[in-house]
Amino acid sequence: MAWFGENGRGTRGAEHATMDALDSLQQEMESAFARLNAKLSHLRLTLPDGLPSSPIDSAPPLGPSKDEKEQGSKQAELEEEPPALRPYLRSADAHDETRYASAAVRRSTRHESDTVYRLRGRWMQLSTHCAFFTRAIGFGDIRKSLLNRTMSKTKSEGEIARRLESLPFLSRPLNPESTFRICWDLASLVLLLVDAIVLPLSIAWYWDMGFGRVSSYILSISVGVSVLEDIILNLNTAVYIKGQLVHDRSAILKRYLSTWFVLDISLVSLDYLNMAQDLNLSWLRFGRIFRAFRMLRLLKMTKLDEIIQELAASTGRQWIMLVIAILTSAIAATLVTHFITCIWFWIGYTIQQQEEALQQGRESWILKAGAWDQPGGTQYIHSLRYVMNSPAPPTIAPESWEERLVDIMNNLFVLVVIGNVISKISGTMAELRAMNEARSRQRREIRVYLSNQDASFELVSRIMKFVEYKLEKMTPVTFDSSLISKTLQTELYMSQRGEFLEVLPIFHLTKEVFPDSFAAICACLKKHVFESKERVFSAGAVATSLFITVAGKFVYMEVEDAGKEQLVQGGEWFEELALYAEGLVHHSTLSSKAFSEVLSLHNEDFIDNLQNSPDCASMFCEYAKEFIDGMRKNAMGGHQHQLYLSQYCCGKTKIYQEMFPDSKTRLMNIRLFPTELEELPDTFELEPLDVGDESGALPRMPGSGLLHYLQSLSGESLELDLLETALWTHLPELNRHYGAYIVFDQVAERDRADSACLSLVALVWNRYDLFVKPQVDETTRLTPAQWDQLQDILSWTKPSHEQIHAALVLLAIRGLGKSVHVQSQSECEGHPEQAVRYLVDNARNVVPSIIPLSDTALHCLCSVLEIHEIFNLAQMLQGENVPASVAQVQEKIAECGPEVFNCYILFLLGFMSGIAGGRGSKFLTARTAPSFIASLQVFSQLTKLTPRSVYWGYLRARAGSFQSSFTTAEDLALVRLACLSRVQGAQSFLHLQTAWSGLSNKQRGALVSHLLADGITRQAMIFIFLPDCIQKSMANPTVGLTVLLEVLVDLLAHLQVILKEVPNMQIWIDLSDLAEFAAAVQNNFVFQTCISRCKVDVPQPIGKRAQIQLQMTSANWLRIQEVETDLMSVSHRVSELLKRQQWLEAYLTNAEAWGV
Repeated sequence: MAWFGENGRGTRGAEHATMDALDSLQQEMESAFARLNAKLSHLRLTLPDGLPSSPIDSAPPLGPSKDEKEQGSKQAELEEEPPALRPYLRSADAHDETRYASAAVRRSTRHESDTVYRLRGRWMQLSTHCAFFTRAIGFGDIRKSLLNRTMSKTKSEGEIARRLESLPFLSRPLNPESTFRICWDLASLVLLLVDAIVLPLSIAWYWDMGFGRVSSYILSISVGVSVLEDIILNLNTAVYIKGQLVHDRSAILKRYLSTWFVLDISLVSLDYLNMAQDLNLSWLRFGRIFRAFRMLRLLKMTKLDEIIQELAASTGRQWIMLVIAILTSAIAATLVTHFITCIWFWIGYTIQQQEEALQQGRESWILKAGAWDQPGGTQYIHSLRYVMNSPAPPTIAPESWEERLVDIMNNLFVLVVIGNVISKISGTMAELRAMNEARSRQRREIRVYLSNQDASFELVSRIMKFVEYKLEKMTPVTFDSSLISKTLQTELYMSQRGEFLEVLPIFHLTKEVFPDSFAAICACLKKHVFESKERVFSAGAVATSLFITVAGKFVYMEVEDAGKEQLVQGGEWFEELALYAEGLVHHSTLSSKAFSEVLSLHNEDFIDNLQNSPDCASMFCEYAKEFIDGMRKNAMGGHQHQLYLSQYCCGKTKIYQEMFPDSKTRLMNIRLFPTELEELPDTFELEPLDVGDESGALPRMPGSGLLHYLQSLSGESLELDLLETALWTHLPELNRHYGAYIVFDQVAERDRADSACLSLVALVWNRYDLFVKPQVDETTRLTPAQWDQLQDILSWTKPSHEQIHAALVLLAIRGLGKSVHVQSQSECEGHPEQAVRYLVDNARNVVPSIIPLSDTALHCLCSVLEIHEIFNLAQMLQGENVPASVAQVQEKIAECGPEVFNCYILFLLGFMSGIAGGRGSKFLTARTAPSFIASLQVFSQLTKLTPRSVYWGYLRARAGSFQSSFTTAEDLALVRLACLSRVQGAQSFLHLQTAWSGLSNKQRGALVSHLLADGITRQAMIFIFLPDCIQKSMANPTVGLTVLLEVLVDLLAHLQVILKEVPNMQIWIDLSDLAEFAAAVQNNFVFQTCISRCKVDVPQPIGKRAQIQLQMTSANWLRIQEVETDLMSVSHRVSELLKRQQWLEAYLTNAEAWGV
């Protein structure tokens, strides 16, 4: 302490010494790490040459063997459970801190992704939410809801229902904006105008001044009937209440009673009273007064005036609005003048007819004008002339005070009316000028700007023409947005843009099924105006939007067809893929050839909008995945391929198939006729079954069918073409022209089923050449030794012809269960085996191959189908399931008997052989056959061994192919992890060991405990889609296998807390979301910490099969493109140093285990 106080430079010296020591230590660690890594790399290069061959290729089968001594040792090894398992049969908690021998350290291999197109991360997020919505509500409920929405479009309700639908007011209130209602209102307006003209004349001239009485009756009856019908229509027309269109009849009645009902019923009563007065009923003395009250009908002119104004505004033409405004004002002024004219004549006529006037010799204005004896028309003109321009002084008798008073009121009234008309016309002109002011101002601003730019006349002319075009198409009109609700604004957008958006099939479907969502999507569209030769989008630019041409001409050119231009007009769409794909780049260019308009839909706006409609979003997620898959299969497909996929993928969605089912895919309409014709006539159509026919009534196969053919078959004379034709004859589902797979558009599944049947026949009749015919590469072709092993397994089963028959039929029909048409009609979504069982029990017209089966063969087929549903051998081959799954299949086979077990082995031989399709087997090659053969060799002892012995016996055989030891618990866990990683060969296994060595002892302990759980004595968590997760992590350079394993450790710790109270011994966790996230994420830190932002969806109550969904949530999906910061880089560097230190410690501790 004292020394440091005396010399202040000591502190700085100590700091430098400490930093130098740390730097030196880091350099030594890195140097040691580099030396060890170099030595291990050298060993890897020298070891493979001296490695023994795979024991699976050379070892005898686990069934009957020629070498009894070796068979005995193998059998003893198989029956014994791995000793390393015993501590893990009791508890998993005591082994977390155990140290394990580490393997060689090398970075895990990372491959570039082979896929060109990848679904956007936000679509994956949306898909997760939609999956949760579908599970919570159920697709069946969604289907019922959608059917209810479109029920009015069906035409199968019977004659009475069709007649009711033809009368809108009996089935559903009319829309006030419907064409029928608007036409009715316009007709009522015309009739009202006629009545407004004739009625004053009938009152003033008493119908005896040259006007016929027949016309009066006709007009009165017409008006009365029209008003009565108008009352009925008003009671059956929807009304707007607080901005919402209401169809409830009680609300309509309430609104009508409080508005026009009293006036309408009064007018009808007056009409019928007038007709009664015309019939000279003595008790009606005031008929003329009642007739005058009919003028109240003109009050409805205000309602009709609103309709006319709305119609004028809907045209979008300013001159029409001006003409309508002037026309309505002129009509109003004319009617007022007409009323005053009739009143003026009626005053003169009434005065002249009074007895007092006759006695006093008074003369009315009619007599003074000399019009008393003139015809009615002439009298009307005299009266009109006086009203329009009364003479001065007026020709009125001095003592006629009534006429003088009316004359004064007429002058005042005419001034008011004419002034009002002039004012209204002036106001309309002012409004039009105000509407054009913004456009004029923008023109002036552009001209002023161009005048200061010293631009050429040609350029200025082009600019002004474009400005004029754009102002015409996109005139900005400012208004108070609060006056229009969001819903009405959305409907306005739909009316303007819907016709262009619905040219896309999926959006047309959206309009039919989800009209609200379609309207909201229309509101997201943005309008663009382009000048001649201006580019809408260019090749090489990032694609983020869908483009729809509206008007004008365009030039389209793809990069692959350089120099080849296509002329495009309005009504076409481009780059739909940009809505769904991540990081898409334009491979074409679209340019405007003249002034043109384009609508665009940005992918982010589109997805944001769909979040408000889960059922619609679910449909688009399904469509987007199909669209991306279609583009992956044809990566070079351009615009035309996108147009094809748009139609094809829309038809593949569940919503489309539910709403618009194809009659040819309905199960009741399918009949597969067995035929020996290779080609069918062009006019062939599937004929529906007659009503009441049973599926068992179908015609049987020729002779005894497939069974007879199998019994007569000879292996030496077997030819592939003849065999394929015979299978199509006896298994009509496989026919490539009209089979069930073709009906349901399952070409790939048909190829797999055909390959499975051909391969099984080749296996049973020992035709190696037919089996390996699709395997062109001799280096990977199935070896004769492996073929002999398959024959040994086949001979062990000792199949009968009935069992072969049942296996072939099941292989032929199993793929039909994957059809969405079959699953939807059988209500077995997501359960292919259950869908096939439904066909077997209820729709044998679709699977006629079932009919010739004997009862024994049918029992075998149904039992094998049940076994395949509860146990998937393909999952065992890659280590996905656990020993408890083997226990379940053991119980089922013990229940069904040995015949079913043998038939199941036959089915597995054909099923695995046909996975990749081909005329023979493409899948069972020299590389893939060993693991399958090993599984069947172990599986042959299923009835004799414990589930753990069977399960780990298979993994022991796989360990031999990896040249890995199978002694310690970590060895067992690594072998299972290798199966999950789809490792092939020792070199790939070494890479897996490299990734494993990057984990800490505690992390490896947690994974070993998880991988060794059997689901019988210890609870096992089965990660569904884990192999897919591993493959995508290894393909993503940002992730890698080591990081994925660390994430799995975090997930296990998270699940142990959540599922602590779950009693189930087997818990399935769906990692499909994590797999997609691993493929898309571009930030290592985001992936490492993703579990903290995940959501575990645990169903309540949890069922017998506890299946849990891991959801990545939006907090993860929104960060997949996040760029790494300096802080993240530093944390990665520190983490890497810690991993190297951990590996070095493990290596030094367990040096002897390495043999270095």
